[in-house]
Amino acid sequence: MESVESETERNELLRVLDELAQILRDWNEDHWATWIERDRRLIADGHPDALTDLLGAFGGMGSLHDLVIDPINGHAIAEERVRPVNDRLRLLCSATVTKATELRAEQSAPS
Repeated sequence: MESVESETERNELLRVLDELAQILRDWNEDHWATWIERDRRLIADGHPDALTDLLGAFGGMGSLHDLVIDPINGHAIAEERVRPVNDRLRLLCSATVTKATELRAEQSAPS
């Protein structure tokens, strides 16, 4: 059975994933939004490998960490919005990795 603390952390991760998926959809990053939405559903359903799959979106070249919302990358965004949008994106990505890593460690810890 999941502890109250674990459930709270999982719910916070789910909230972050909702916001991350929305910002990705807002900027037509459908590949990444679909990945995040799929893993969000799997995490909510308690799928054992969902956190590992989610973290896979953030590793290596061409990962979600490399995404920059910018006109040069084909995004219809005003120059004055580039920095705030990307700052929010980076914050959500960071929070996702931190929370998912912590929850995965908890899951693998002996009871």
